[in-house]
Amino acid sequence: MALWYRSHLIPFGLALIAFLIITTGGWIRVSGAGESCPDWPTCFGTWGFNVTPEEQGEWWDENPDEVDSRGVGHRYTTDQIFTEWAHRGLVGIIGILVIYSHYTTWTLKEKIGERTYKMHYAVSIFLILQAVLGYVTVDLDNAPWTVSIHLFMALMFTTSLLAVGLFWWEGENELPNYLRIANANKIKMIMWYSSAILLFQILIGAYLSTSHHRAACGLGFYEGWPLCGSSIIPDLSQLGILLQFVHRISAILIGAILIWIRIKNKEITSNPTITKLFDVMLALYFINILLGGLYIISATEGDFPEWISLLHLLIGTLTFLTSAFAYLTCTIPKEVKS
Repeated sequence: MALWYRSHLIPFGLALIAFLIITTGGWIRVSGAGESCPDWPTCFGTWGFNVTPEEQGEWWDENPDEVDSRGVGHRYTTDQIFTEWAHRGLVGIIGILVIYSHYTTWTLKEKIGERTYKMHYAVSIFLILQAVLGYVTVDLDNAPWTVSIHLFMALMFTTSLLAVGLFWWEGENELPNYLRIANANKIKMIMWYSSAILLFQILIGAYLSTSHHRAACGLGFYEGWPLCGSSIIPDLSQLGILLQFVHRISAILIGAILIWIRIKNKEITSNPTITKLFDVMLALYFINILLGGLYIISATEGDFPEWISLLHLLIGTLTFLTSAFAYLTCTIPKEVKS
């Protein structure tokens, strides 16, 4: 068997595919393709994506209980159906590759360690849960809470792949010294809290983006952002305004906490790896705050720039994964190789 097949690069490669799956999932949302395959795992009863409007109508006539919130007369374009179809196809591909990766960790268990093999079980479980949640999301017509949980599981799946990659790398005794963090026990919990609050913010954003509350604070510069309904503290009796306000206030508070963590980390360690990872994470976070504002400022009545929404999601995802990777490096044994 070729050497690269037995490399720690396998889980890192799978993590890249997982990020692509998150990307296509975000594109499904912004393109309005969330229900373009109303059944699962098939698509309008077929395994393809080229389903004509007439064929869609016939399928809905035969399956009236599957008509989504857009109504029986709505028809999806081939591009929309392809987006959902490709997303599911990527999940199927990564499923096959995860099975192979799991088998490989089993064959190399003595070399790369029991921890790597056991951690791969978490990868497999997260993938199964992700597939089940995909079905639930479609079945419940893309309810905002299902979209948030679906994204949460995708992030846990990707993070678990990064963990397996690092443990595998360490098991092969090839982990570079710059990833062996001094004073890691003091930094580890700080990085865990950093990752947790970033995850919280992403999930609130995912709920908002799929609900009908995106314009709750109004649109345009100043009145819609950074203010909310032209007020610093708006009337919070309406759910949409409350959610928007909480999301914005938490963004500010989390930003302040992250700056404090950056200062605290500098006092604890001078490790350049942690410092660089945290600086990248901090830069991505504040860029994403500006993108969130640009999304509101650039919107017109009933027309939001969805490419900004997708970019907002992807940068938020990268921010969390950077923090999670920094945390995972703190879990690696610290013996420096000569």
